[in-house]
Amino acid sequence: MKRLVLMGSLFYLMMGFVKVTVASILTVLLPMYGKAYTDAGTLIFVEFGASIGGMLIQPWLSNQISKKTMLHIGAWGIAICYTIVAFLPAWPILLLAIGLVGFLGGIIDTVIGAVILEGLRSNAAIAMSRLEIAFGIGSLLLPLAIGILITSGMWNYALFGIAVYAILLSIFLRVMKFHEVEPLFLPAHKQHVSAGVTMGAASSGPLSAAVAAAATNQPLTSRGRLMIRGSLLLPAFVLLFFLYGSTDIGLVHYLPSLMLVNGLADDSTAPFSVTVFWAAMVIGRMFAGYEAEKLGYRKYLFIHWTGMIVLLALFAVNRSVTLSYVLIVLLGLTLSGLFVVTLVYAKKLMPRNIARNTSILMAGSAVGGGLFSVTAGHMLDTFAPAYVQWLMVSIALCSLVLYVLYVKEKNVGTSEASAAVVSHH
Repeated sequence: MKRLVLMGSLFYLMMGFVKVTVASILTVLLPMYGKAYTDAGTLIFVEFGASIGGMLIQPWLSNQISKKTMLHIGAWGIAICYTIVAFLPAWPILLLAIGLVGFLGGIIDTVIGAVILEGLRSNAAIAMSRLEIAFGIGSLLLPLAIGILITSGMWNYALFGIAVYAILLSIFLRVMKFHEVEPLFLPAHKQHVSAGVTMGAASSGPLSAAVAAAATNQPLTSRGRLMIRGSLLLPAFVLLFFLYGSTDIGLVHYLPSLMLVNGLADDSTAPFSVTVFWAAMVIGRMFAGYEAEKLGYRKYLFIHWTGMIVLLALFAVNRSVTLSYVLIVLLGLTLSGLFVVTLVYAKKLMPRNIARNTSILMAGSAVGGGLFSVTAGHMLDTFAPAYVQWLMVSIALCSLVLYVLYVKEKNVGTSEASAAVVSHH
């Protein structure tokens, strides 16, 4: 079972690289192509739109070909695309390559998640938490590497590095044997695995419980029975995730650019802001679940959404380099558990059609992030950067208002104390 978790972690490390690549190179890429932030928004939107396409087509592909084949295609495809990007091709080709990376990344994300959750069902959370940390490490290491390479004018070498890593992953997957869980990689119609395989491991944190519970059909336990009325619950959550994705994804992708245009960093140091943000995110994810358990989901979400609004507002008016990094750390810690705790809370209130609802909510977040990226790109070309930052504050405020009104409207009953889940992701 350790081999399966190792494989998943290595692929999620690569996905961490992939998710922050565009954000890390924007400050040097745009001047080279003579492009504006409007074009950057298009680039980000293409990547996220394509990733949604990959997520949606993966279930169909899993009925046609093996999951290993999909992972091999994904790894080699990403390697080829990043090699092309590293040689600075014509802008349309670059858009196509980044879009293909997003598409293949969406497939890899869902394949790894499905294999882990199906193969390690009894303790899937432990594995998922390790995957999440691997993703965070990749997201903080790549901007650091690119920032260092920018000073010597060799930032594109980081893309060559990702390409080599992807090829090595494919080779690793080719030679690695997974023994009793090997059938999980077969096309869906050929699988004969009726139950998950137990993985003996120590108990993981409550954040692990959140993701596993949201991604499977196993119900969370609670101290009180929830009384939910109305048919607008799912649309309300979709809108909530749409707004969250706009803030979170937009912040990550435009953080280096905002630091640059506000005079808080130069080309070489701007990518470090993403590294700092993701370092805080990784640390925050280690404790977010315990905090959510202790406070209860409703209180946790209220506190963290409120904190996000305050921090984004302070970031918009701040002009101190030191304070900017302090605020970035606090933002990373504040946002670290918002997505997953909200996902679990949605699962708790909508215990039916969990797999479908989870996919819809995650897609809502991705769409929000993509659309915000396009909007922010246009705004940065037209207005002062503060307008983009105050737009993020406004969106975060709308998220909080929607959340508060939804909680009151739905009249959630007796206890919102968090579920007693210590053995899931």
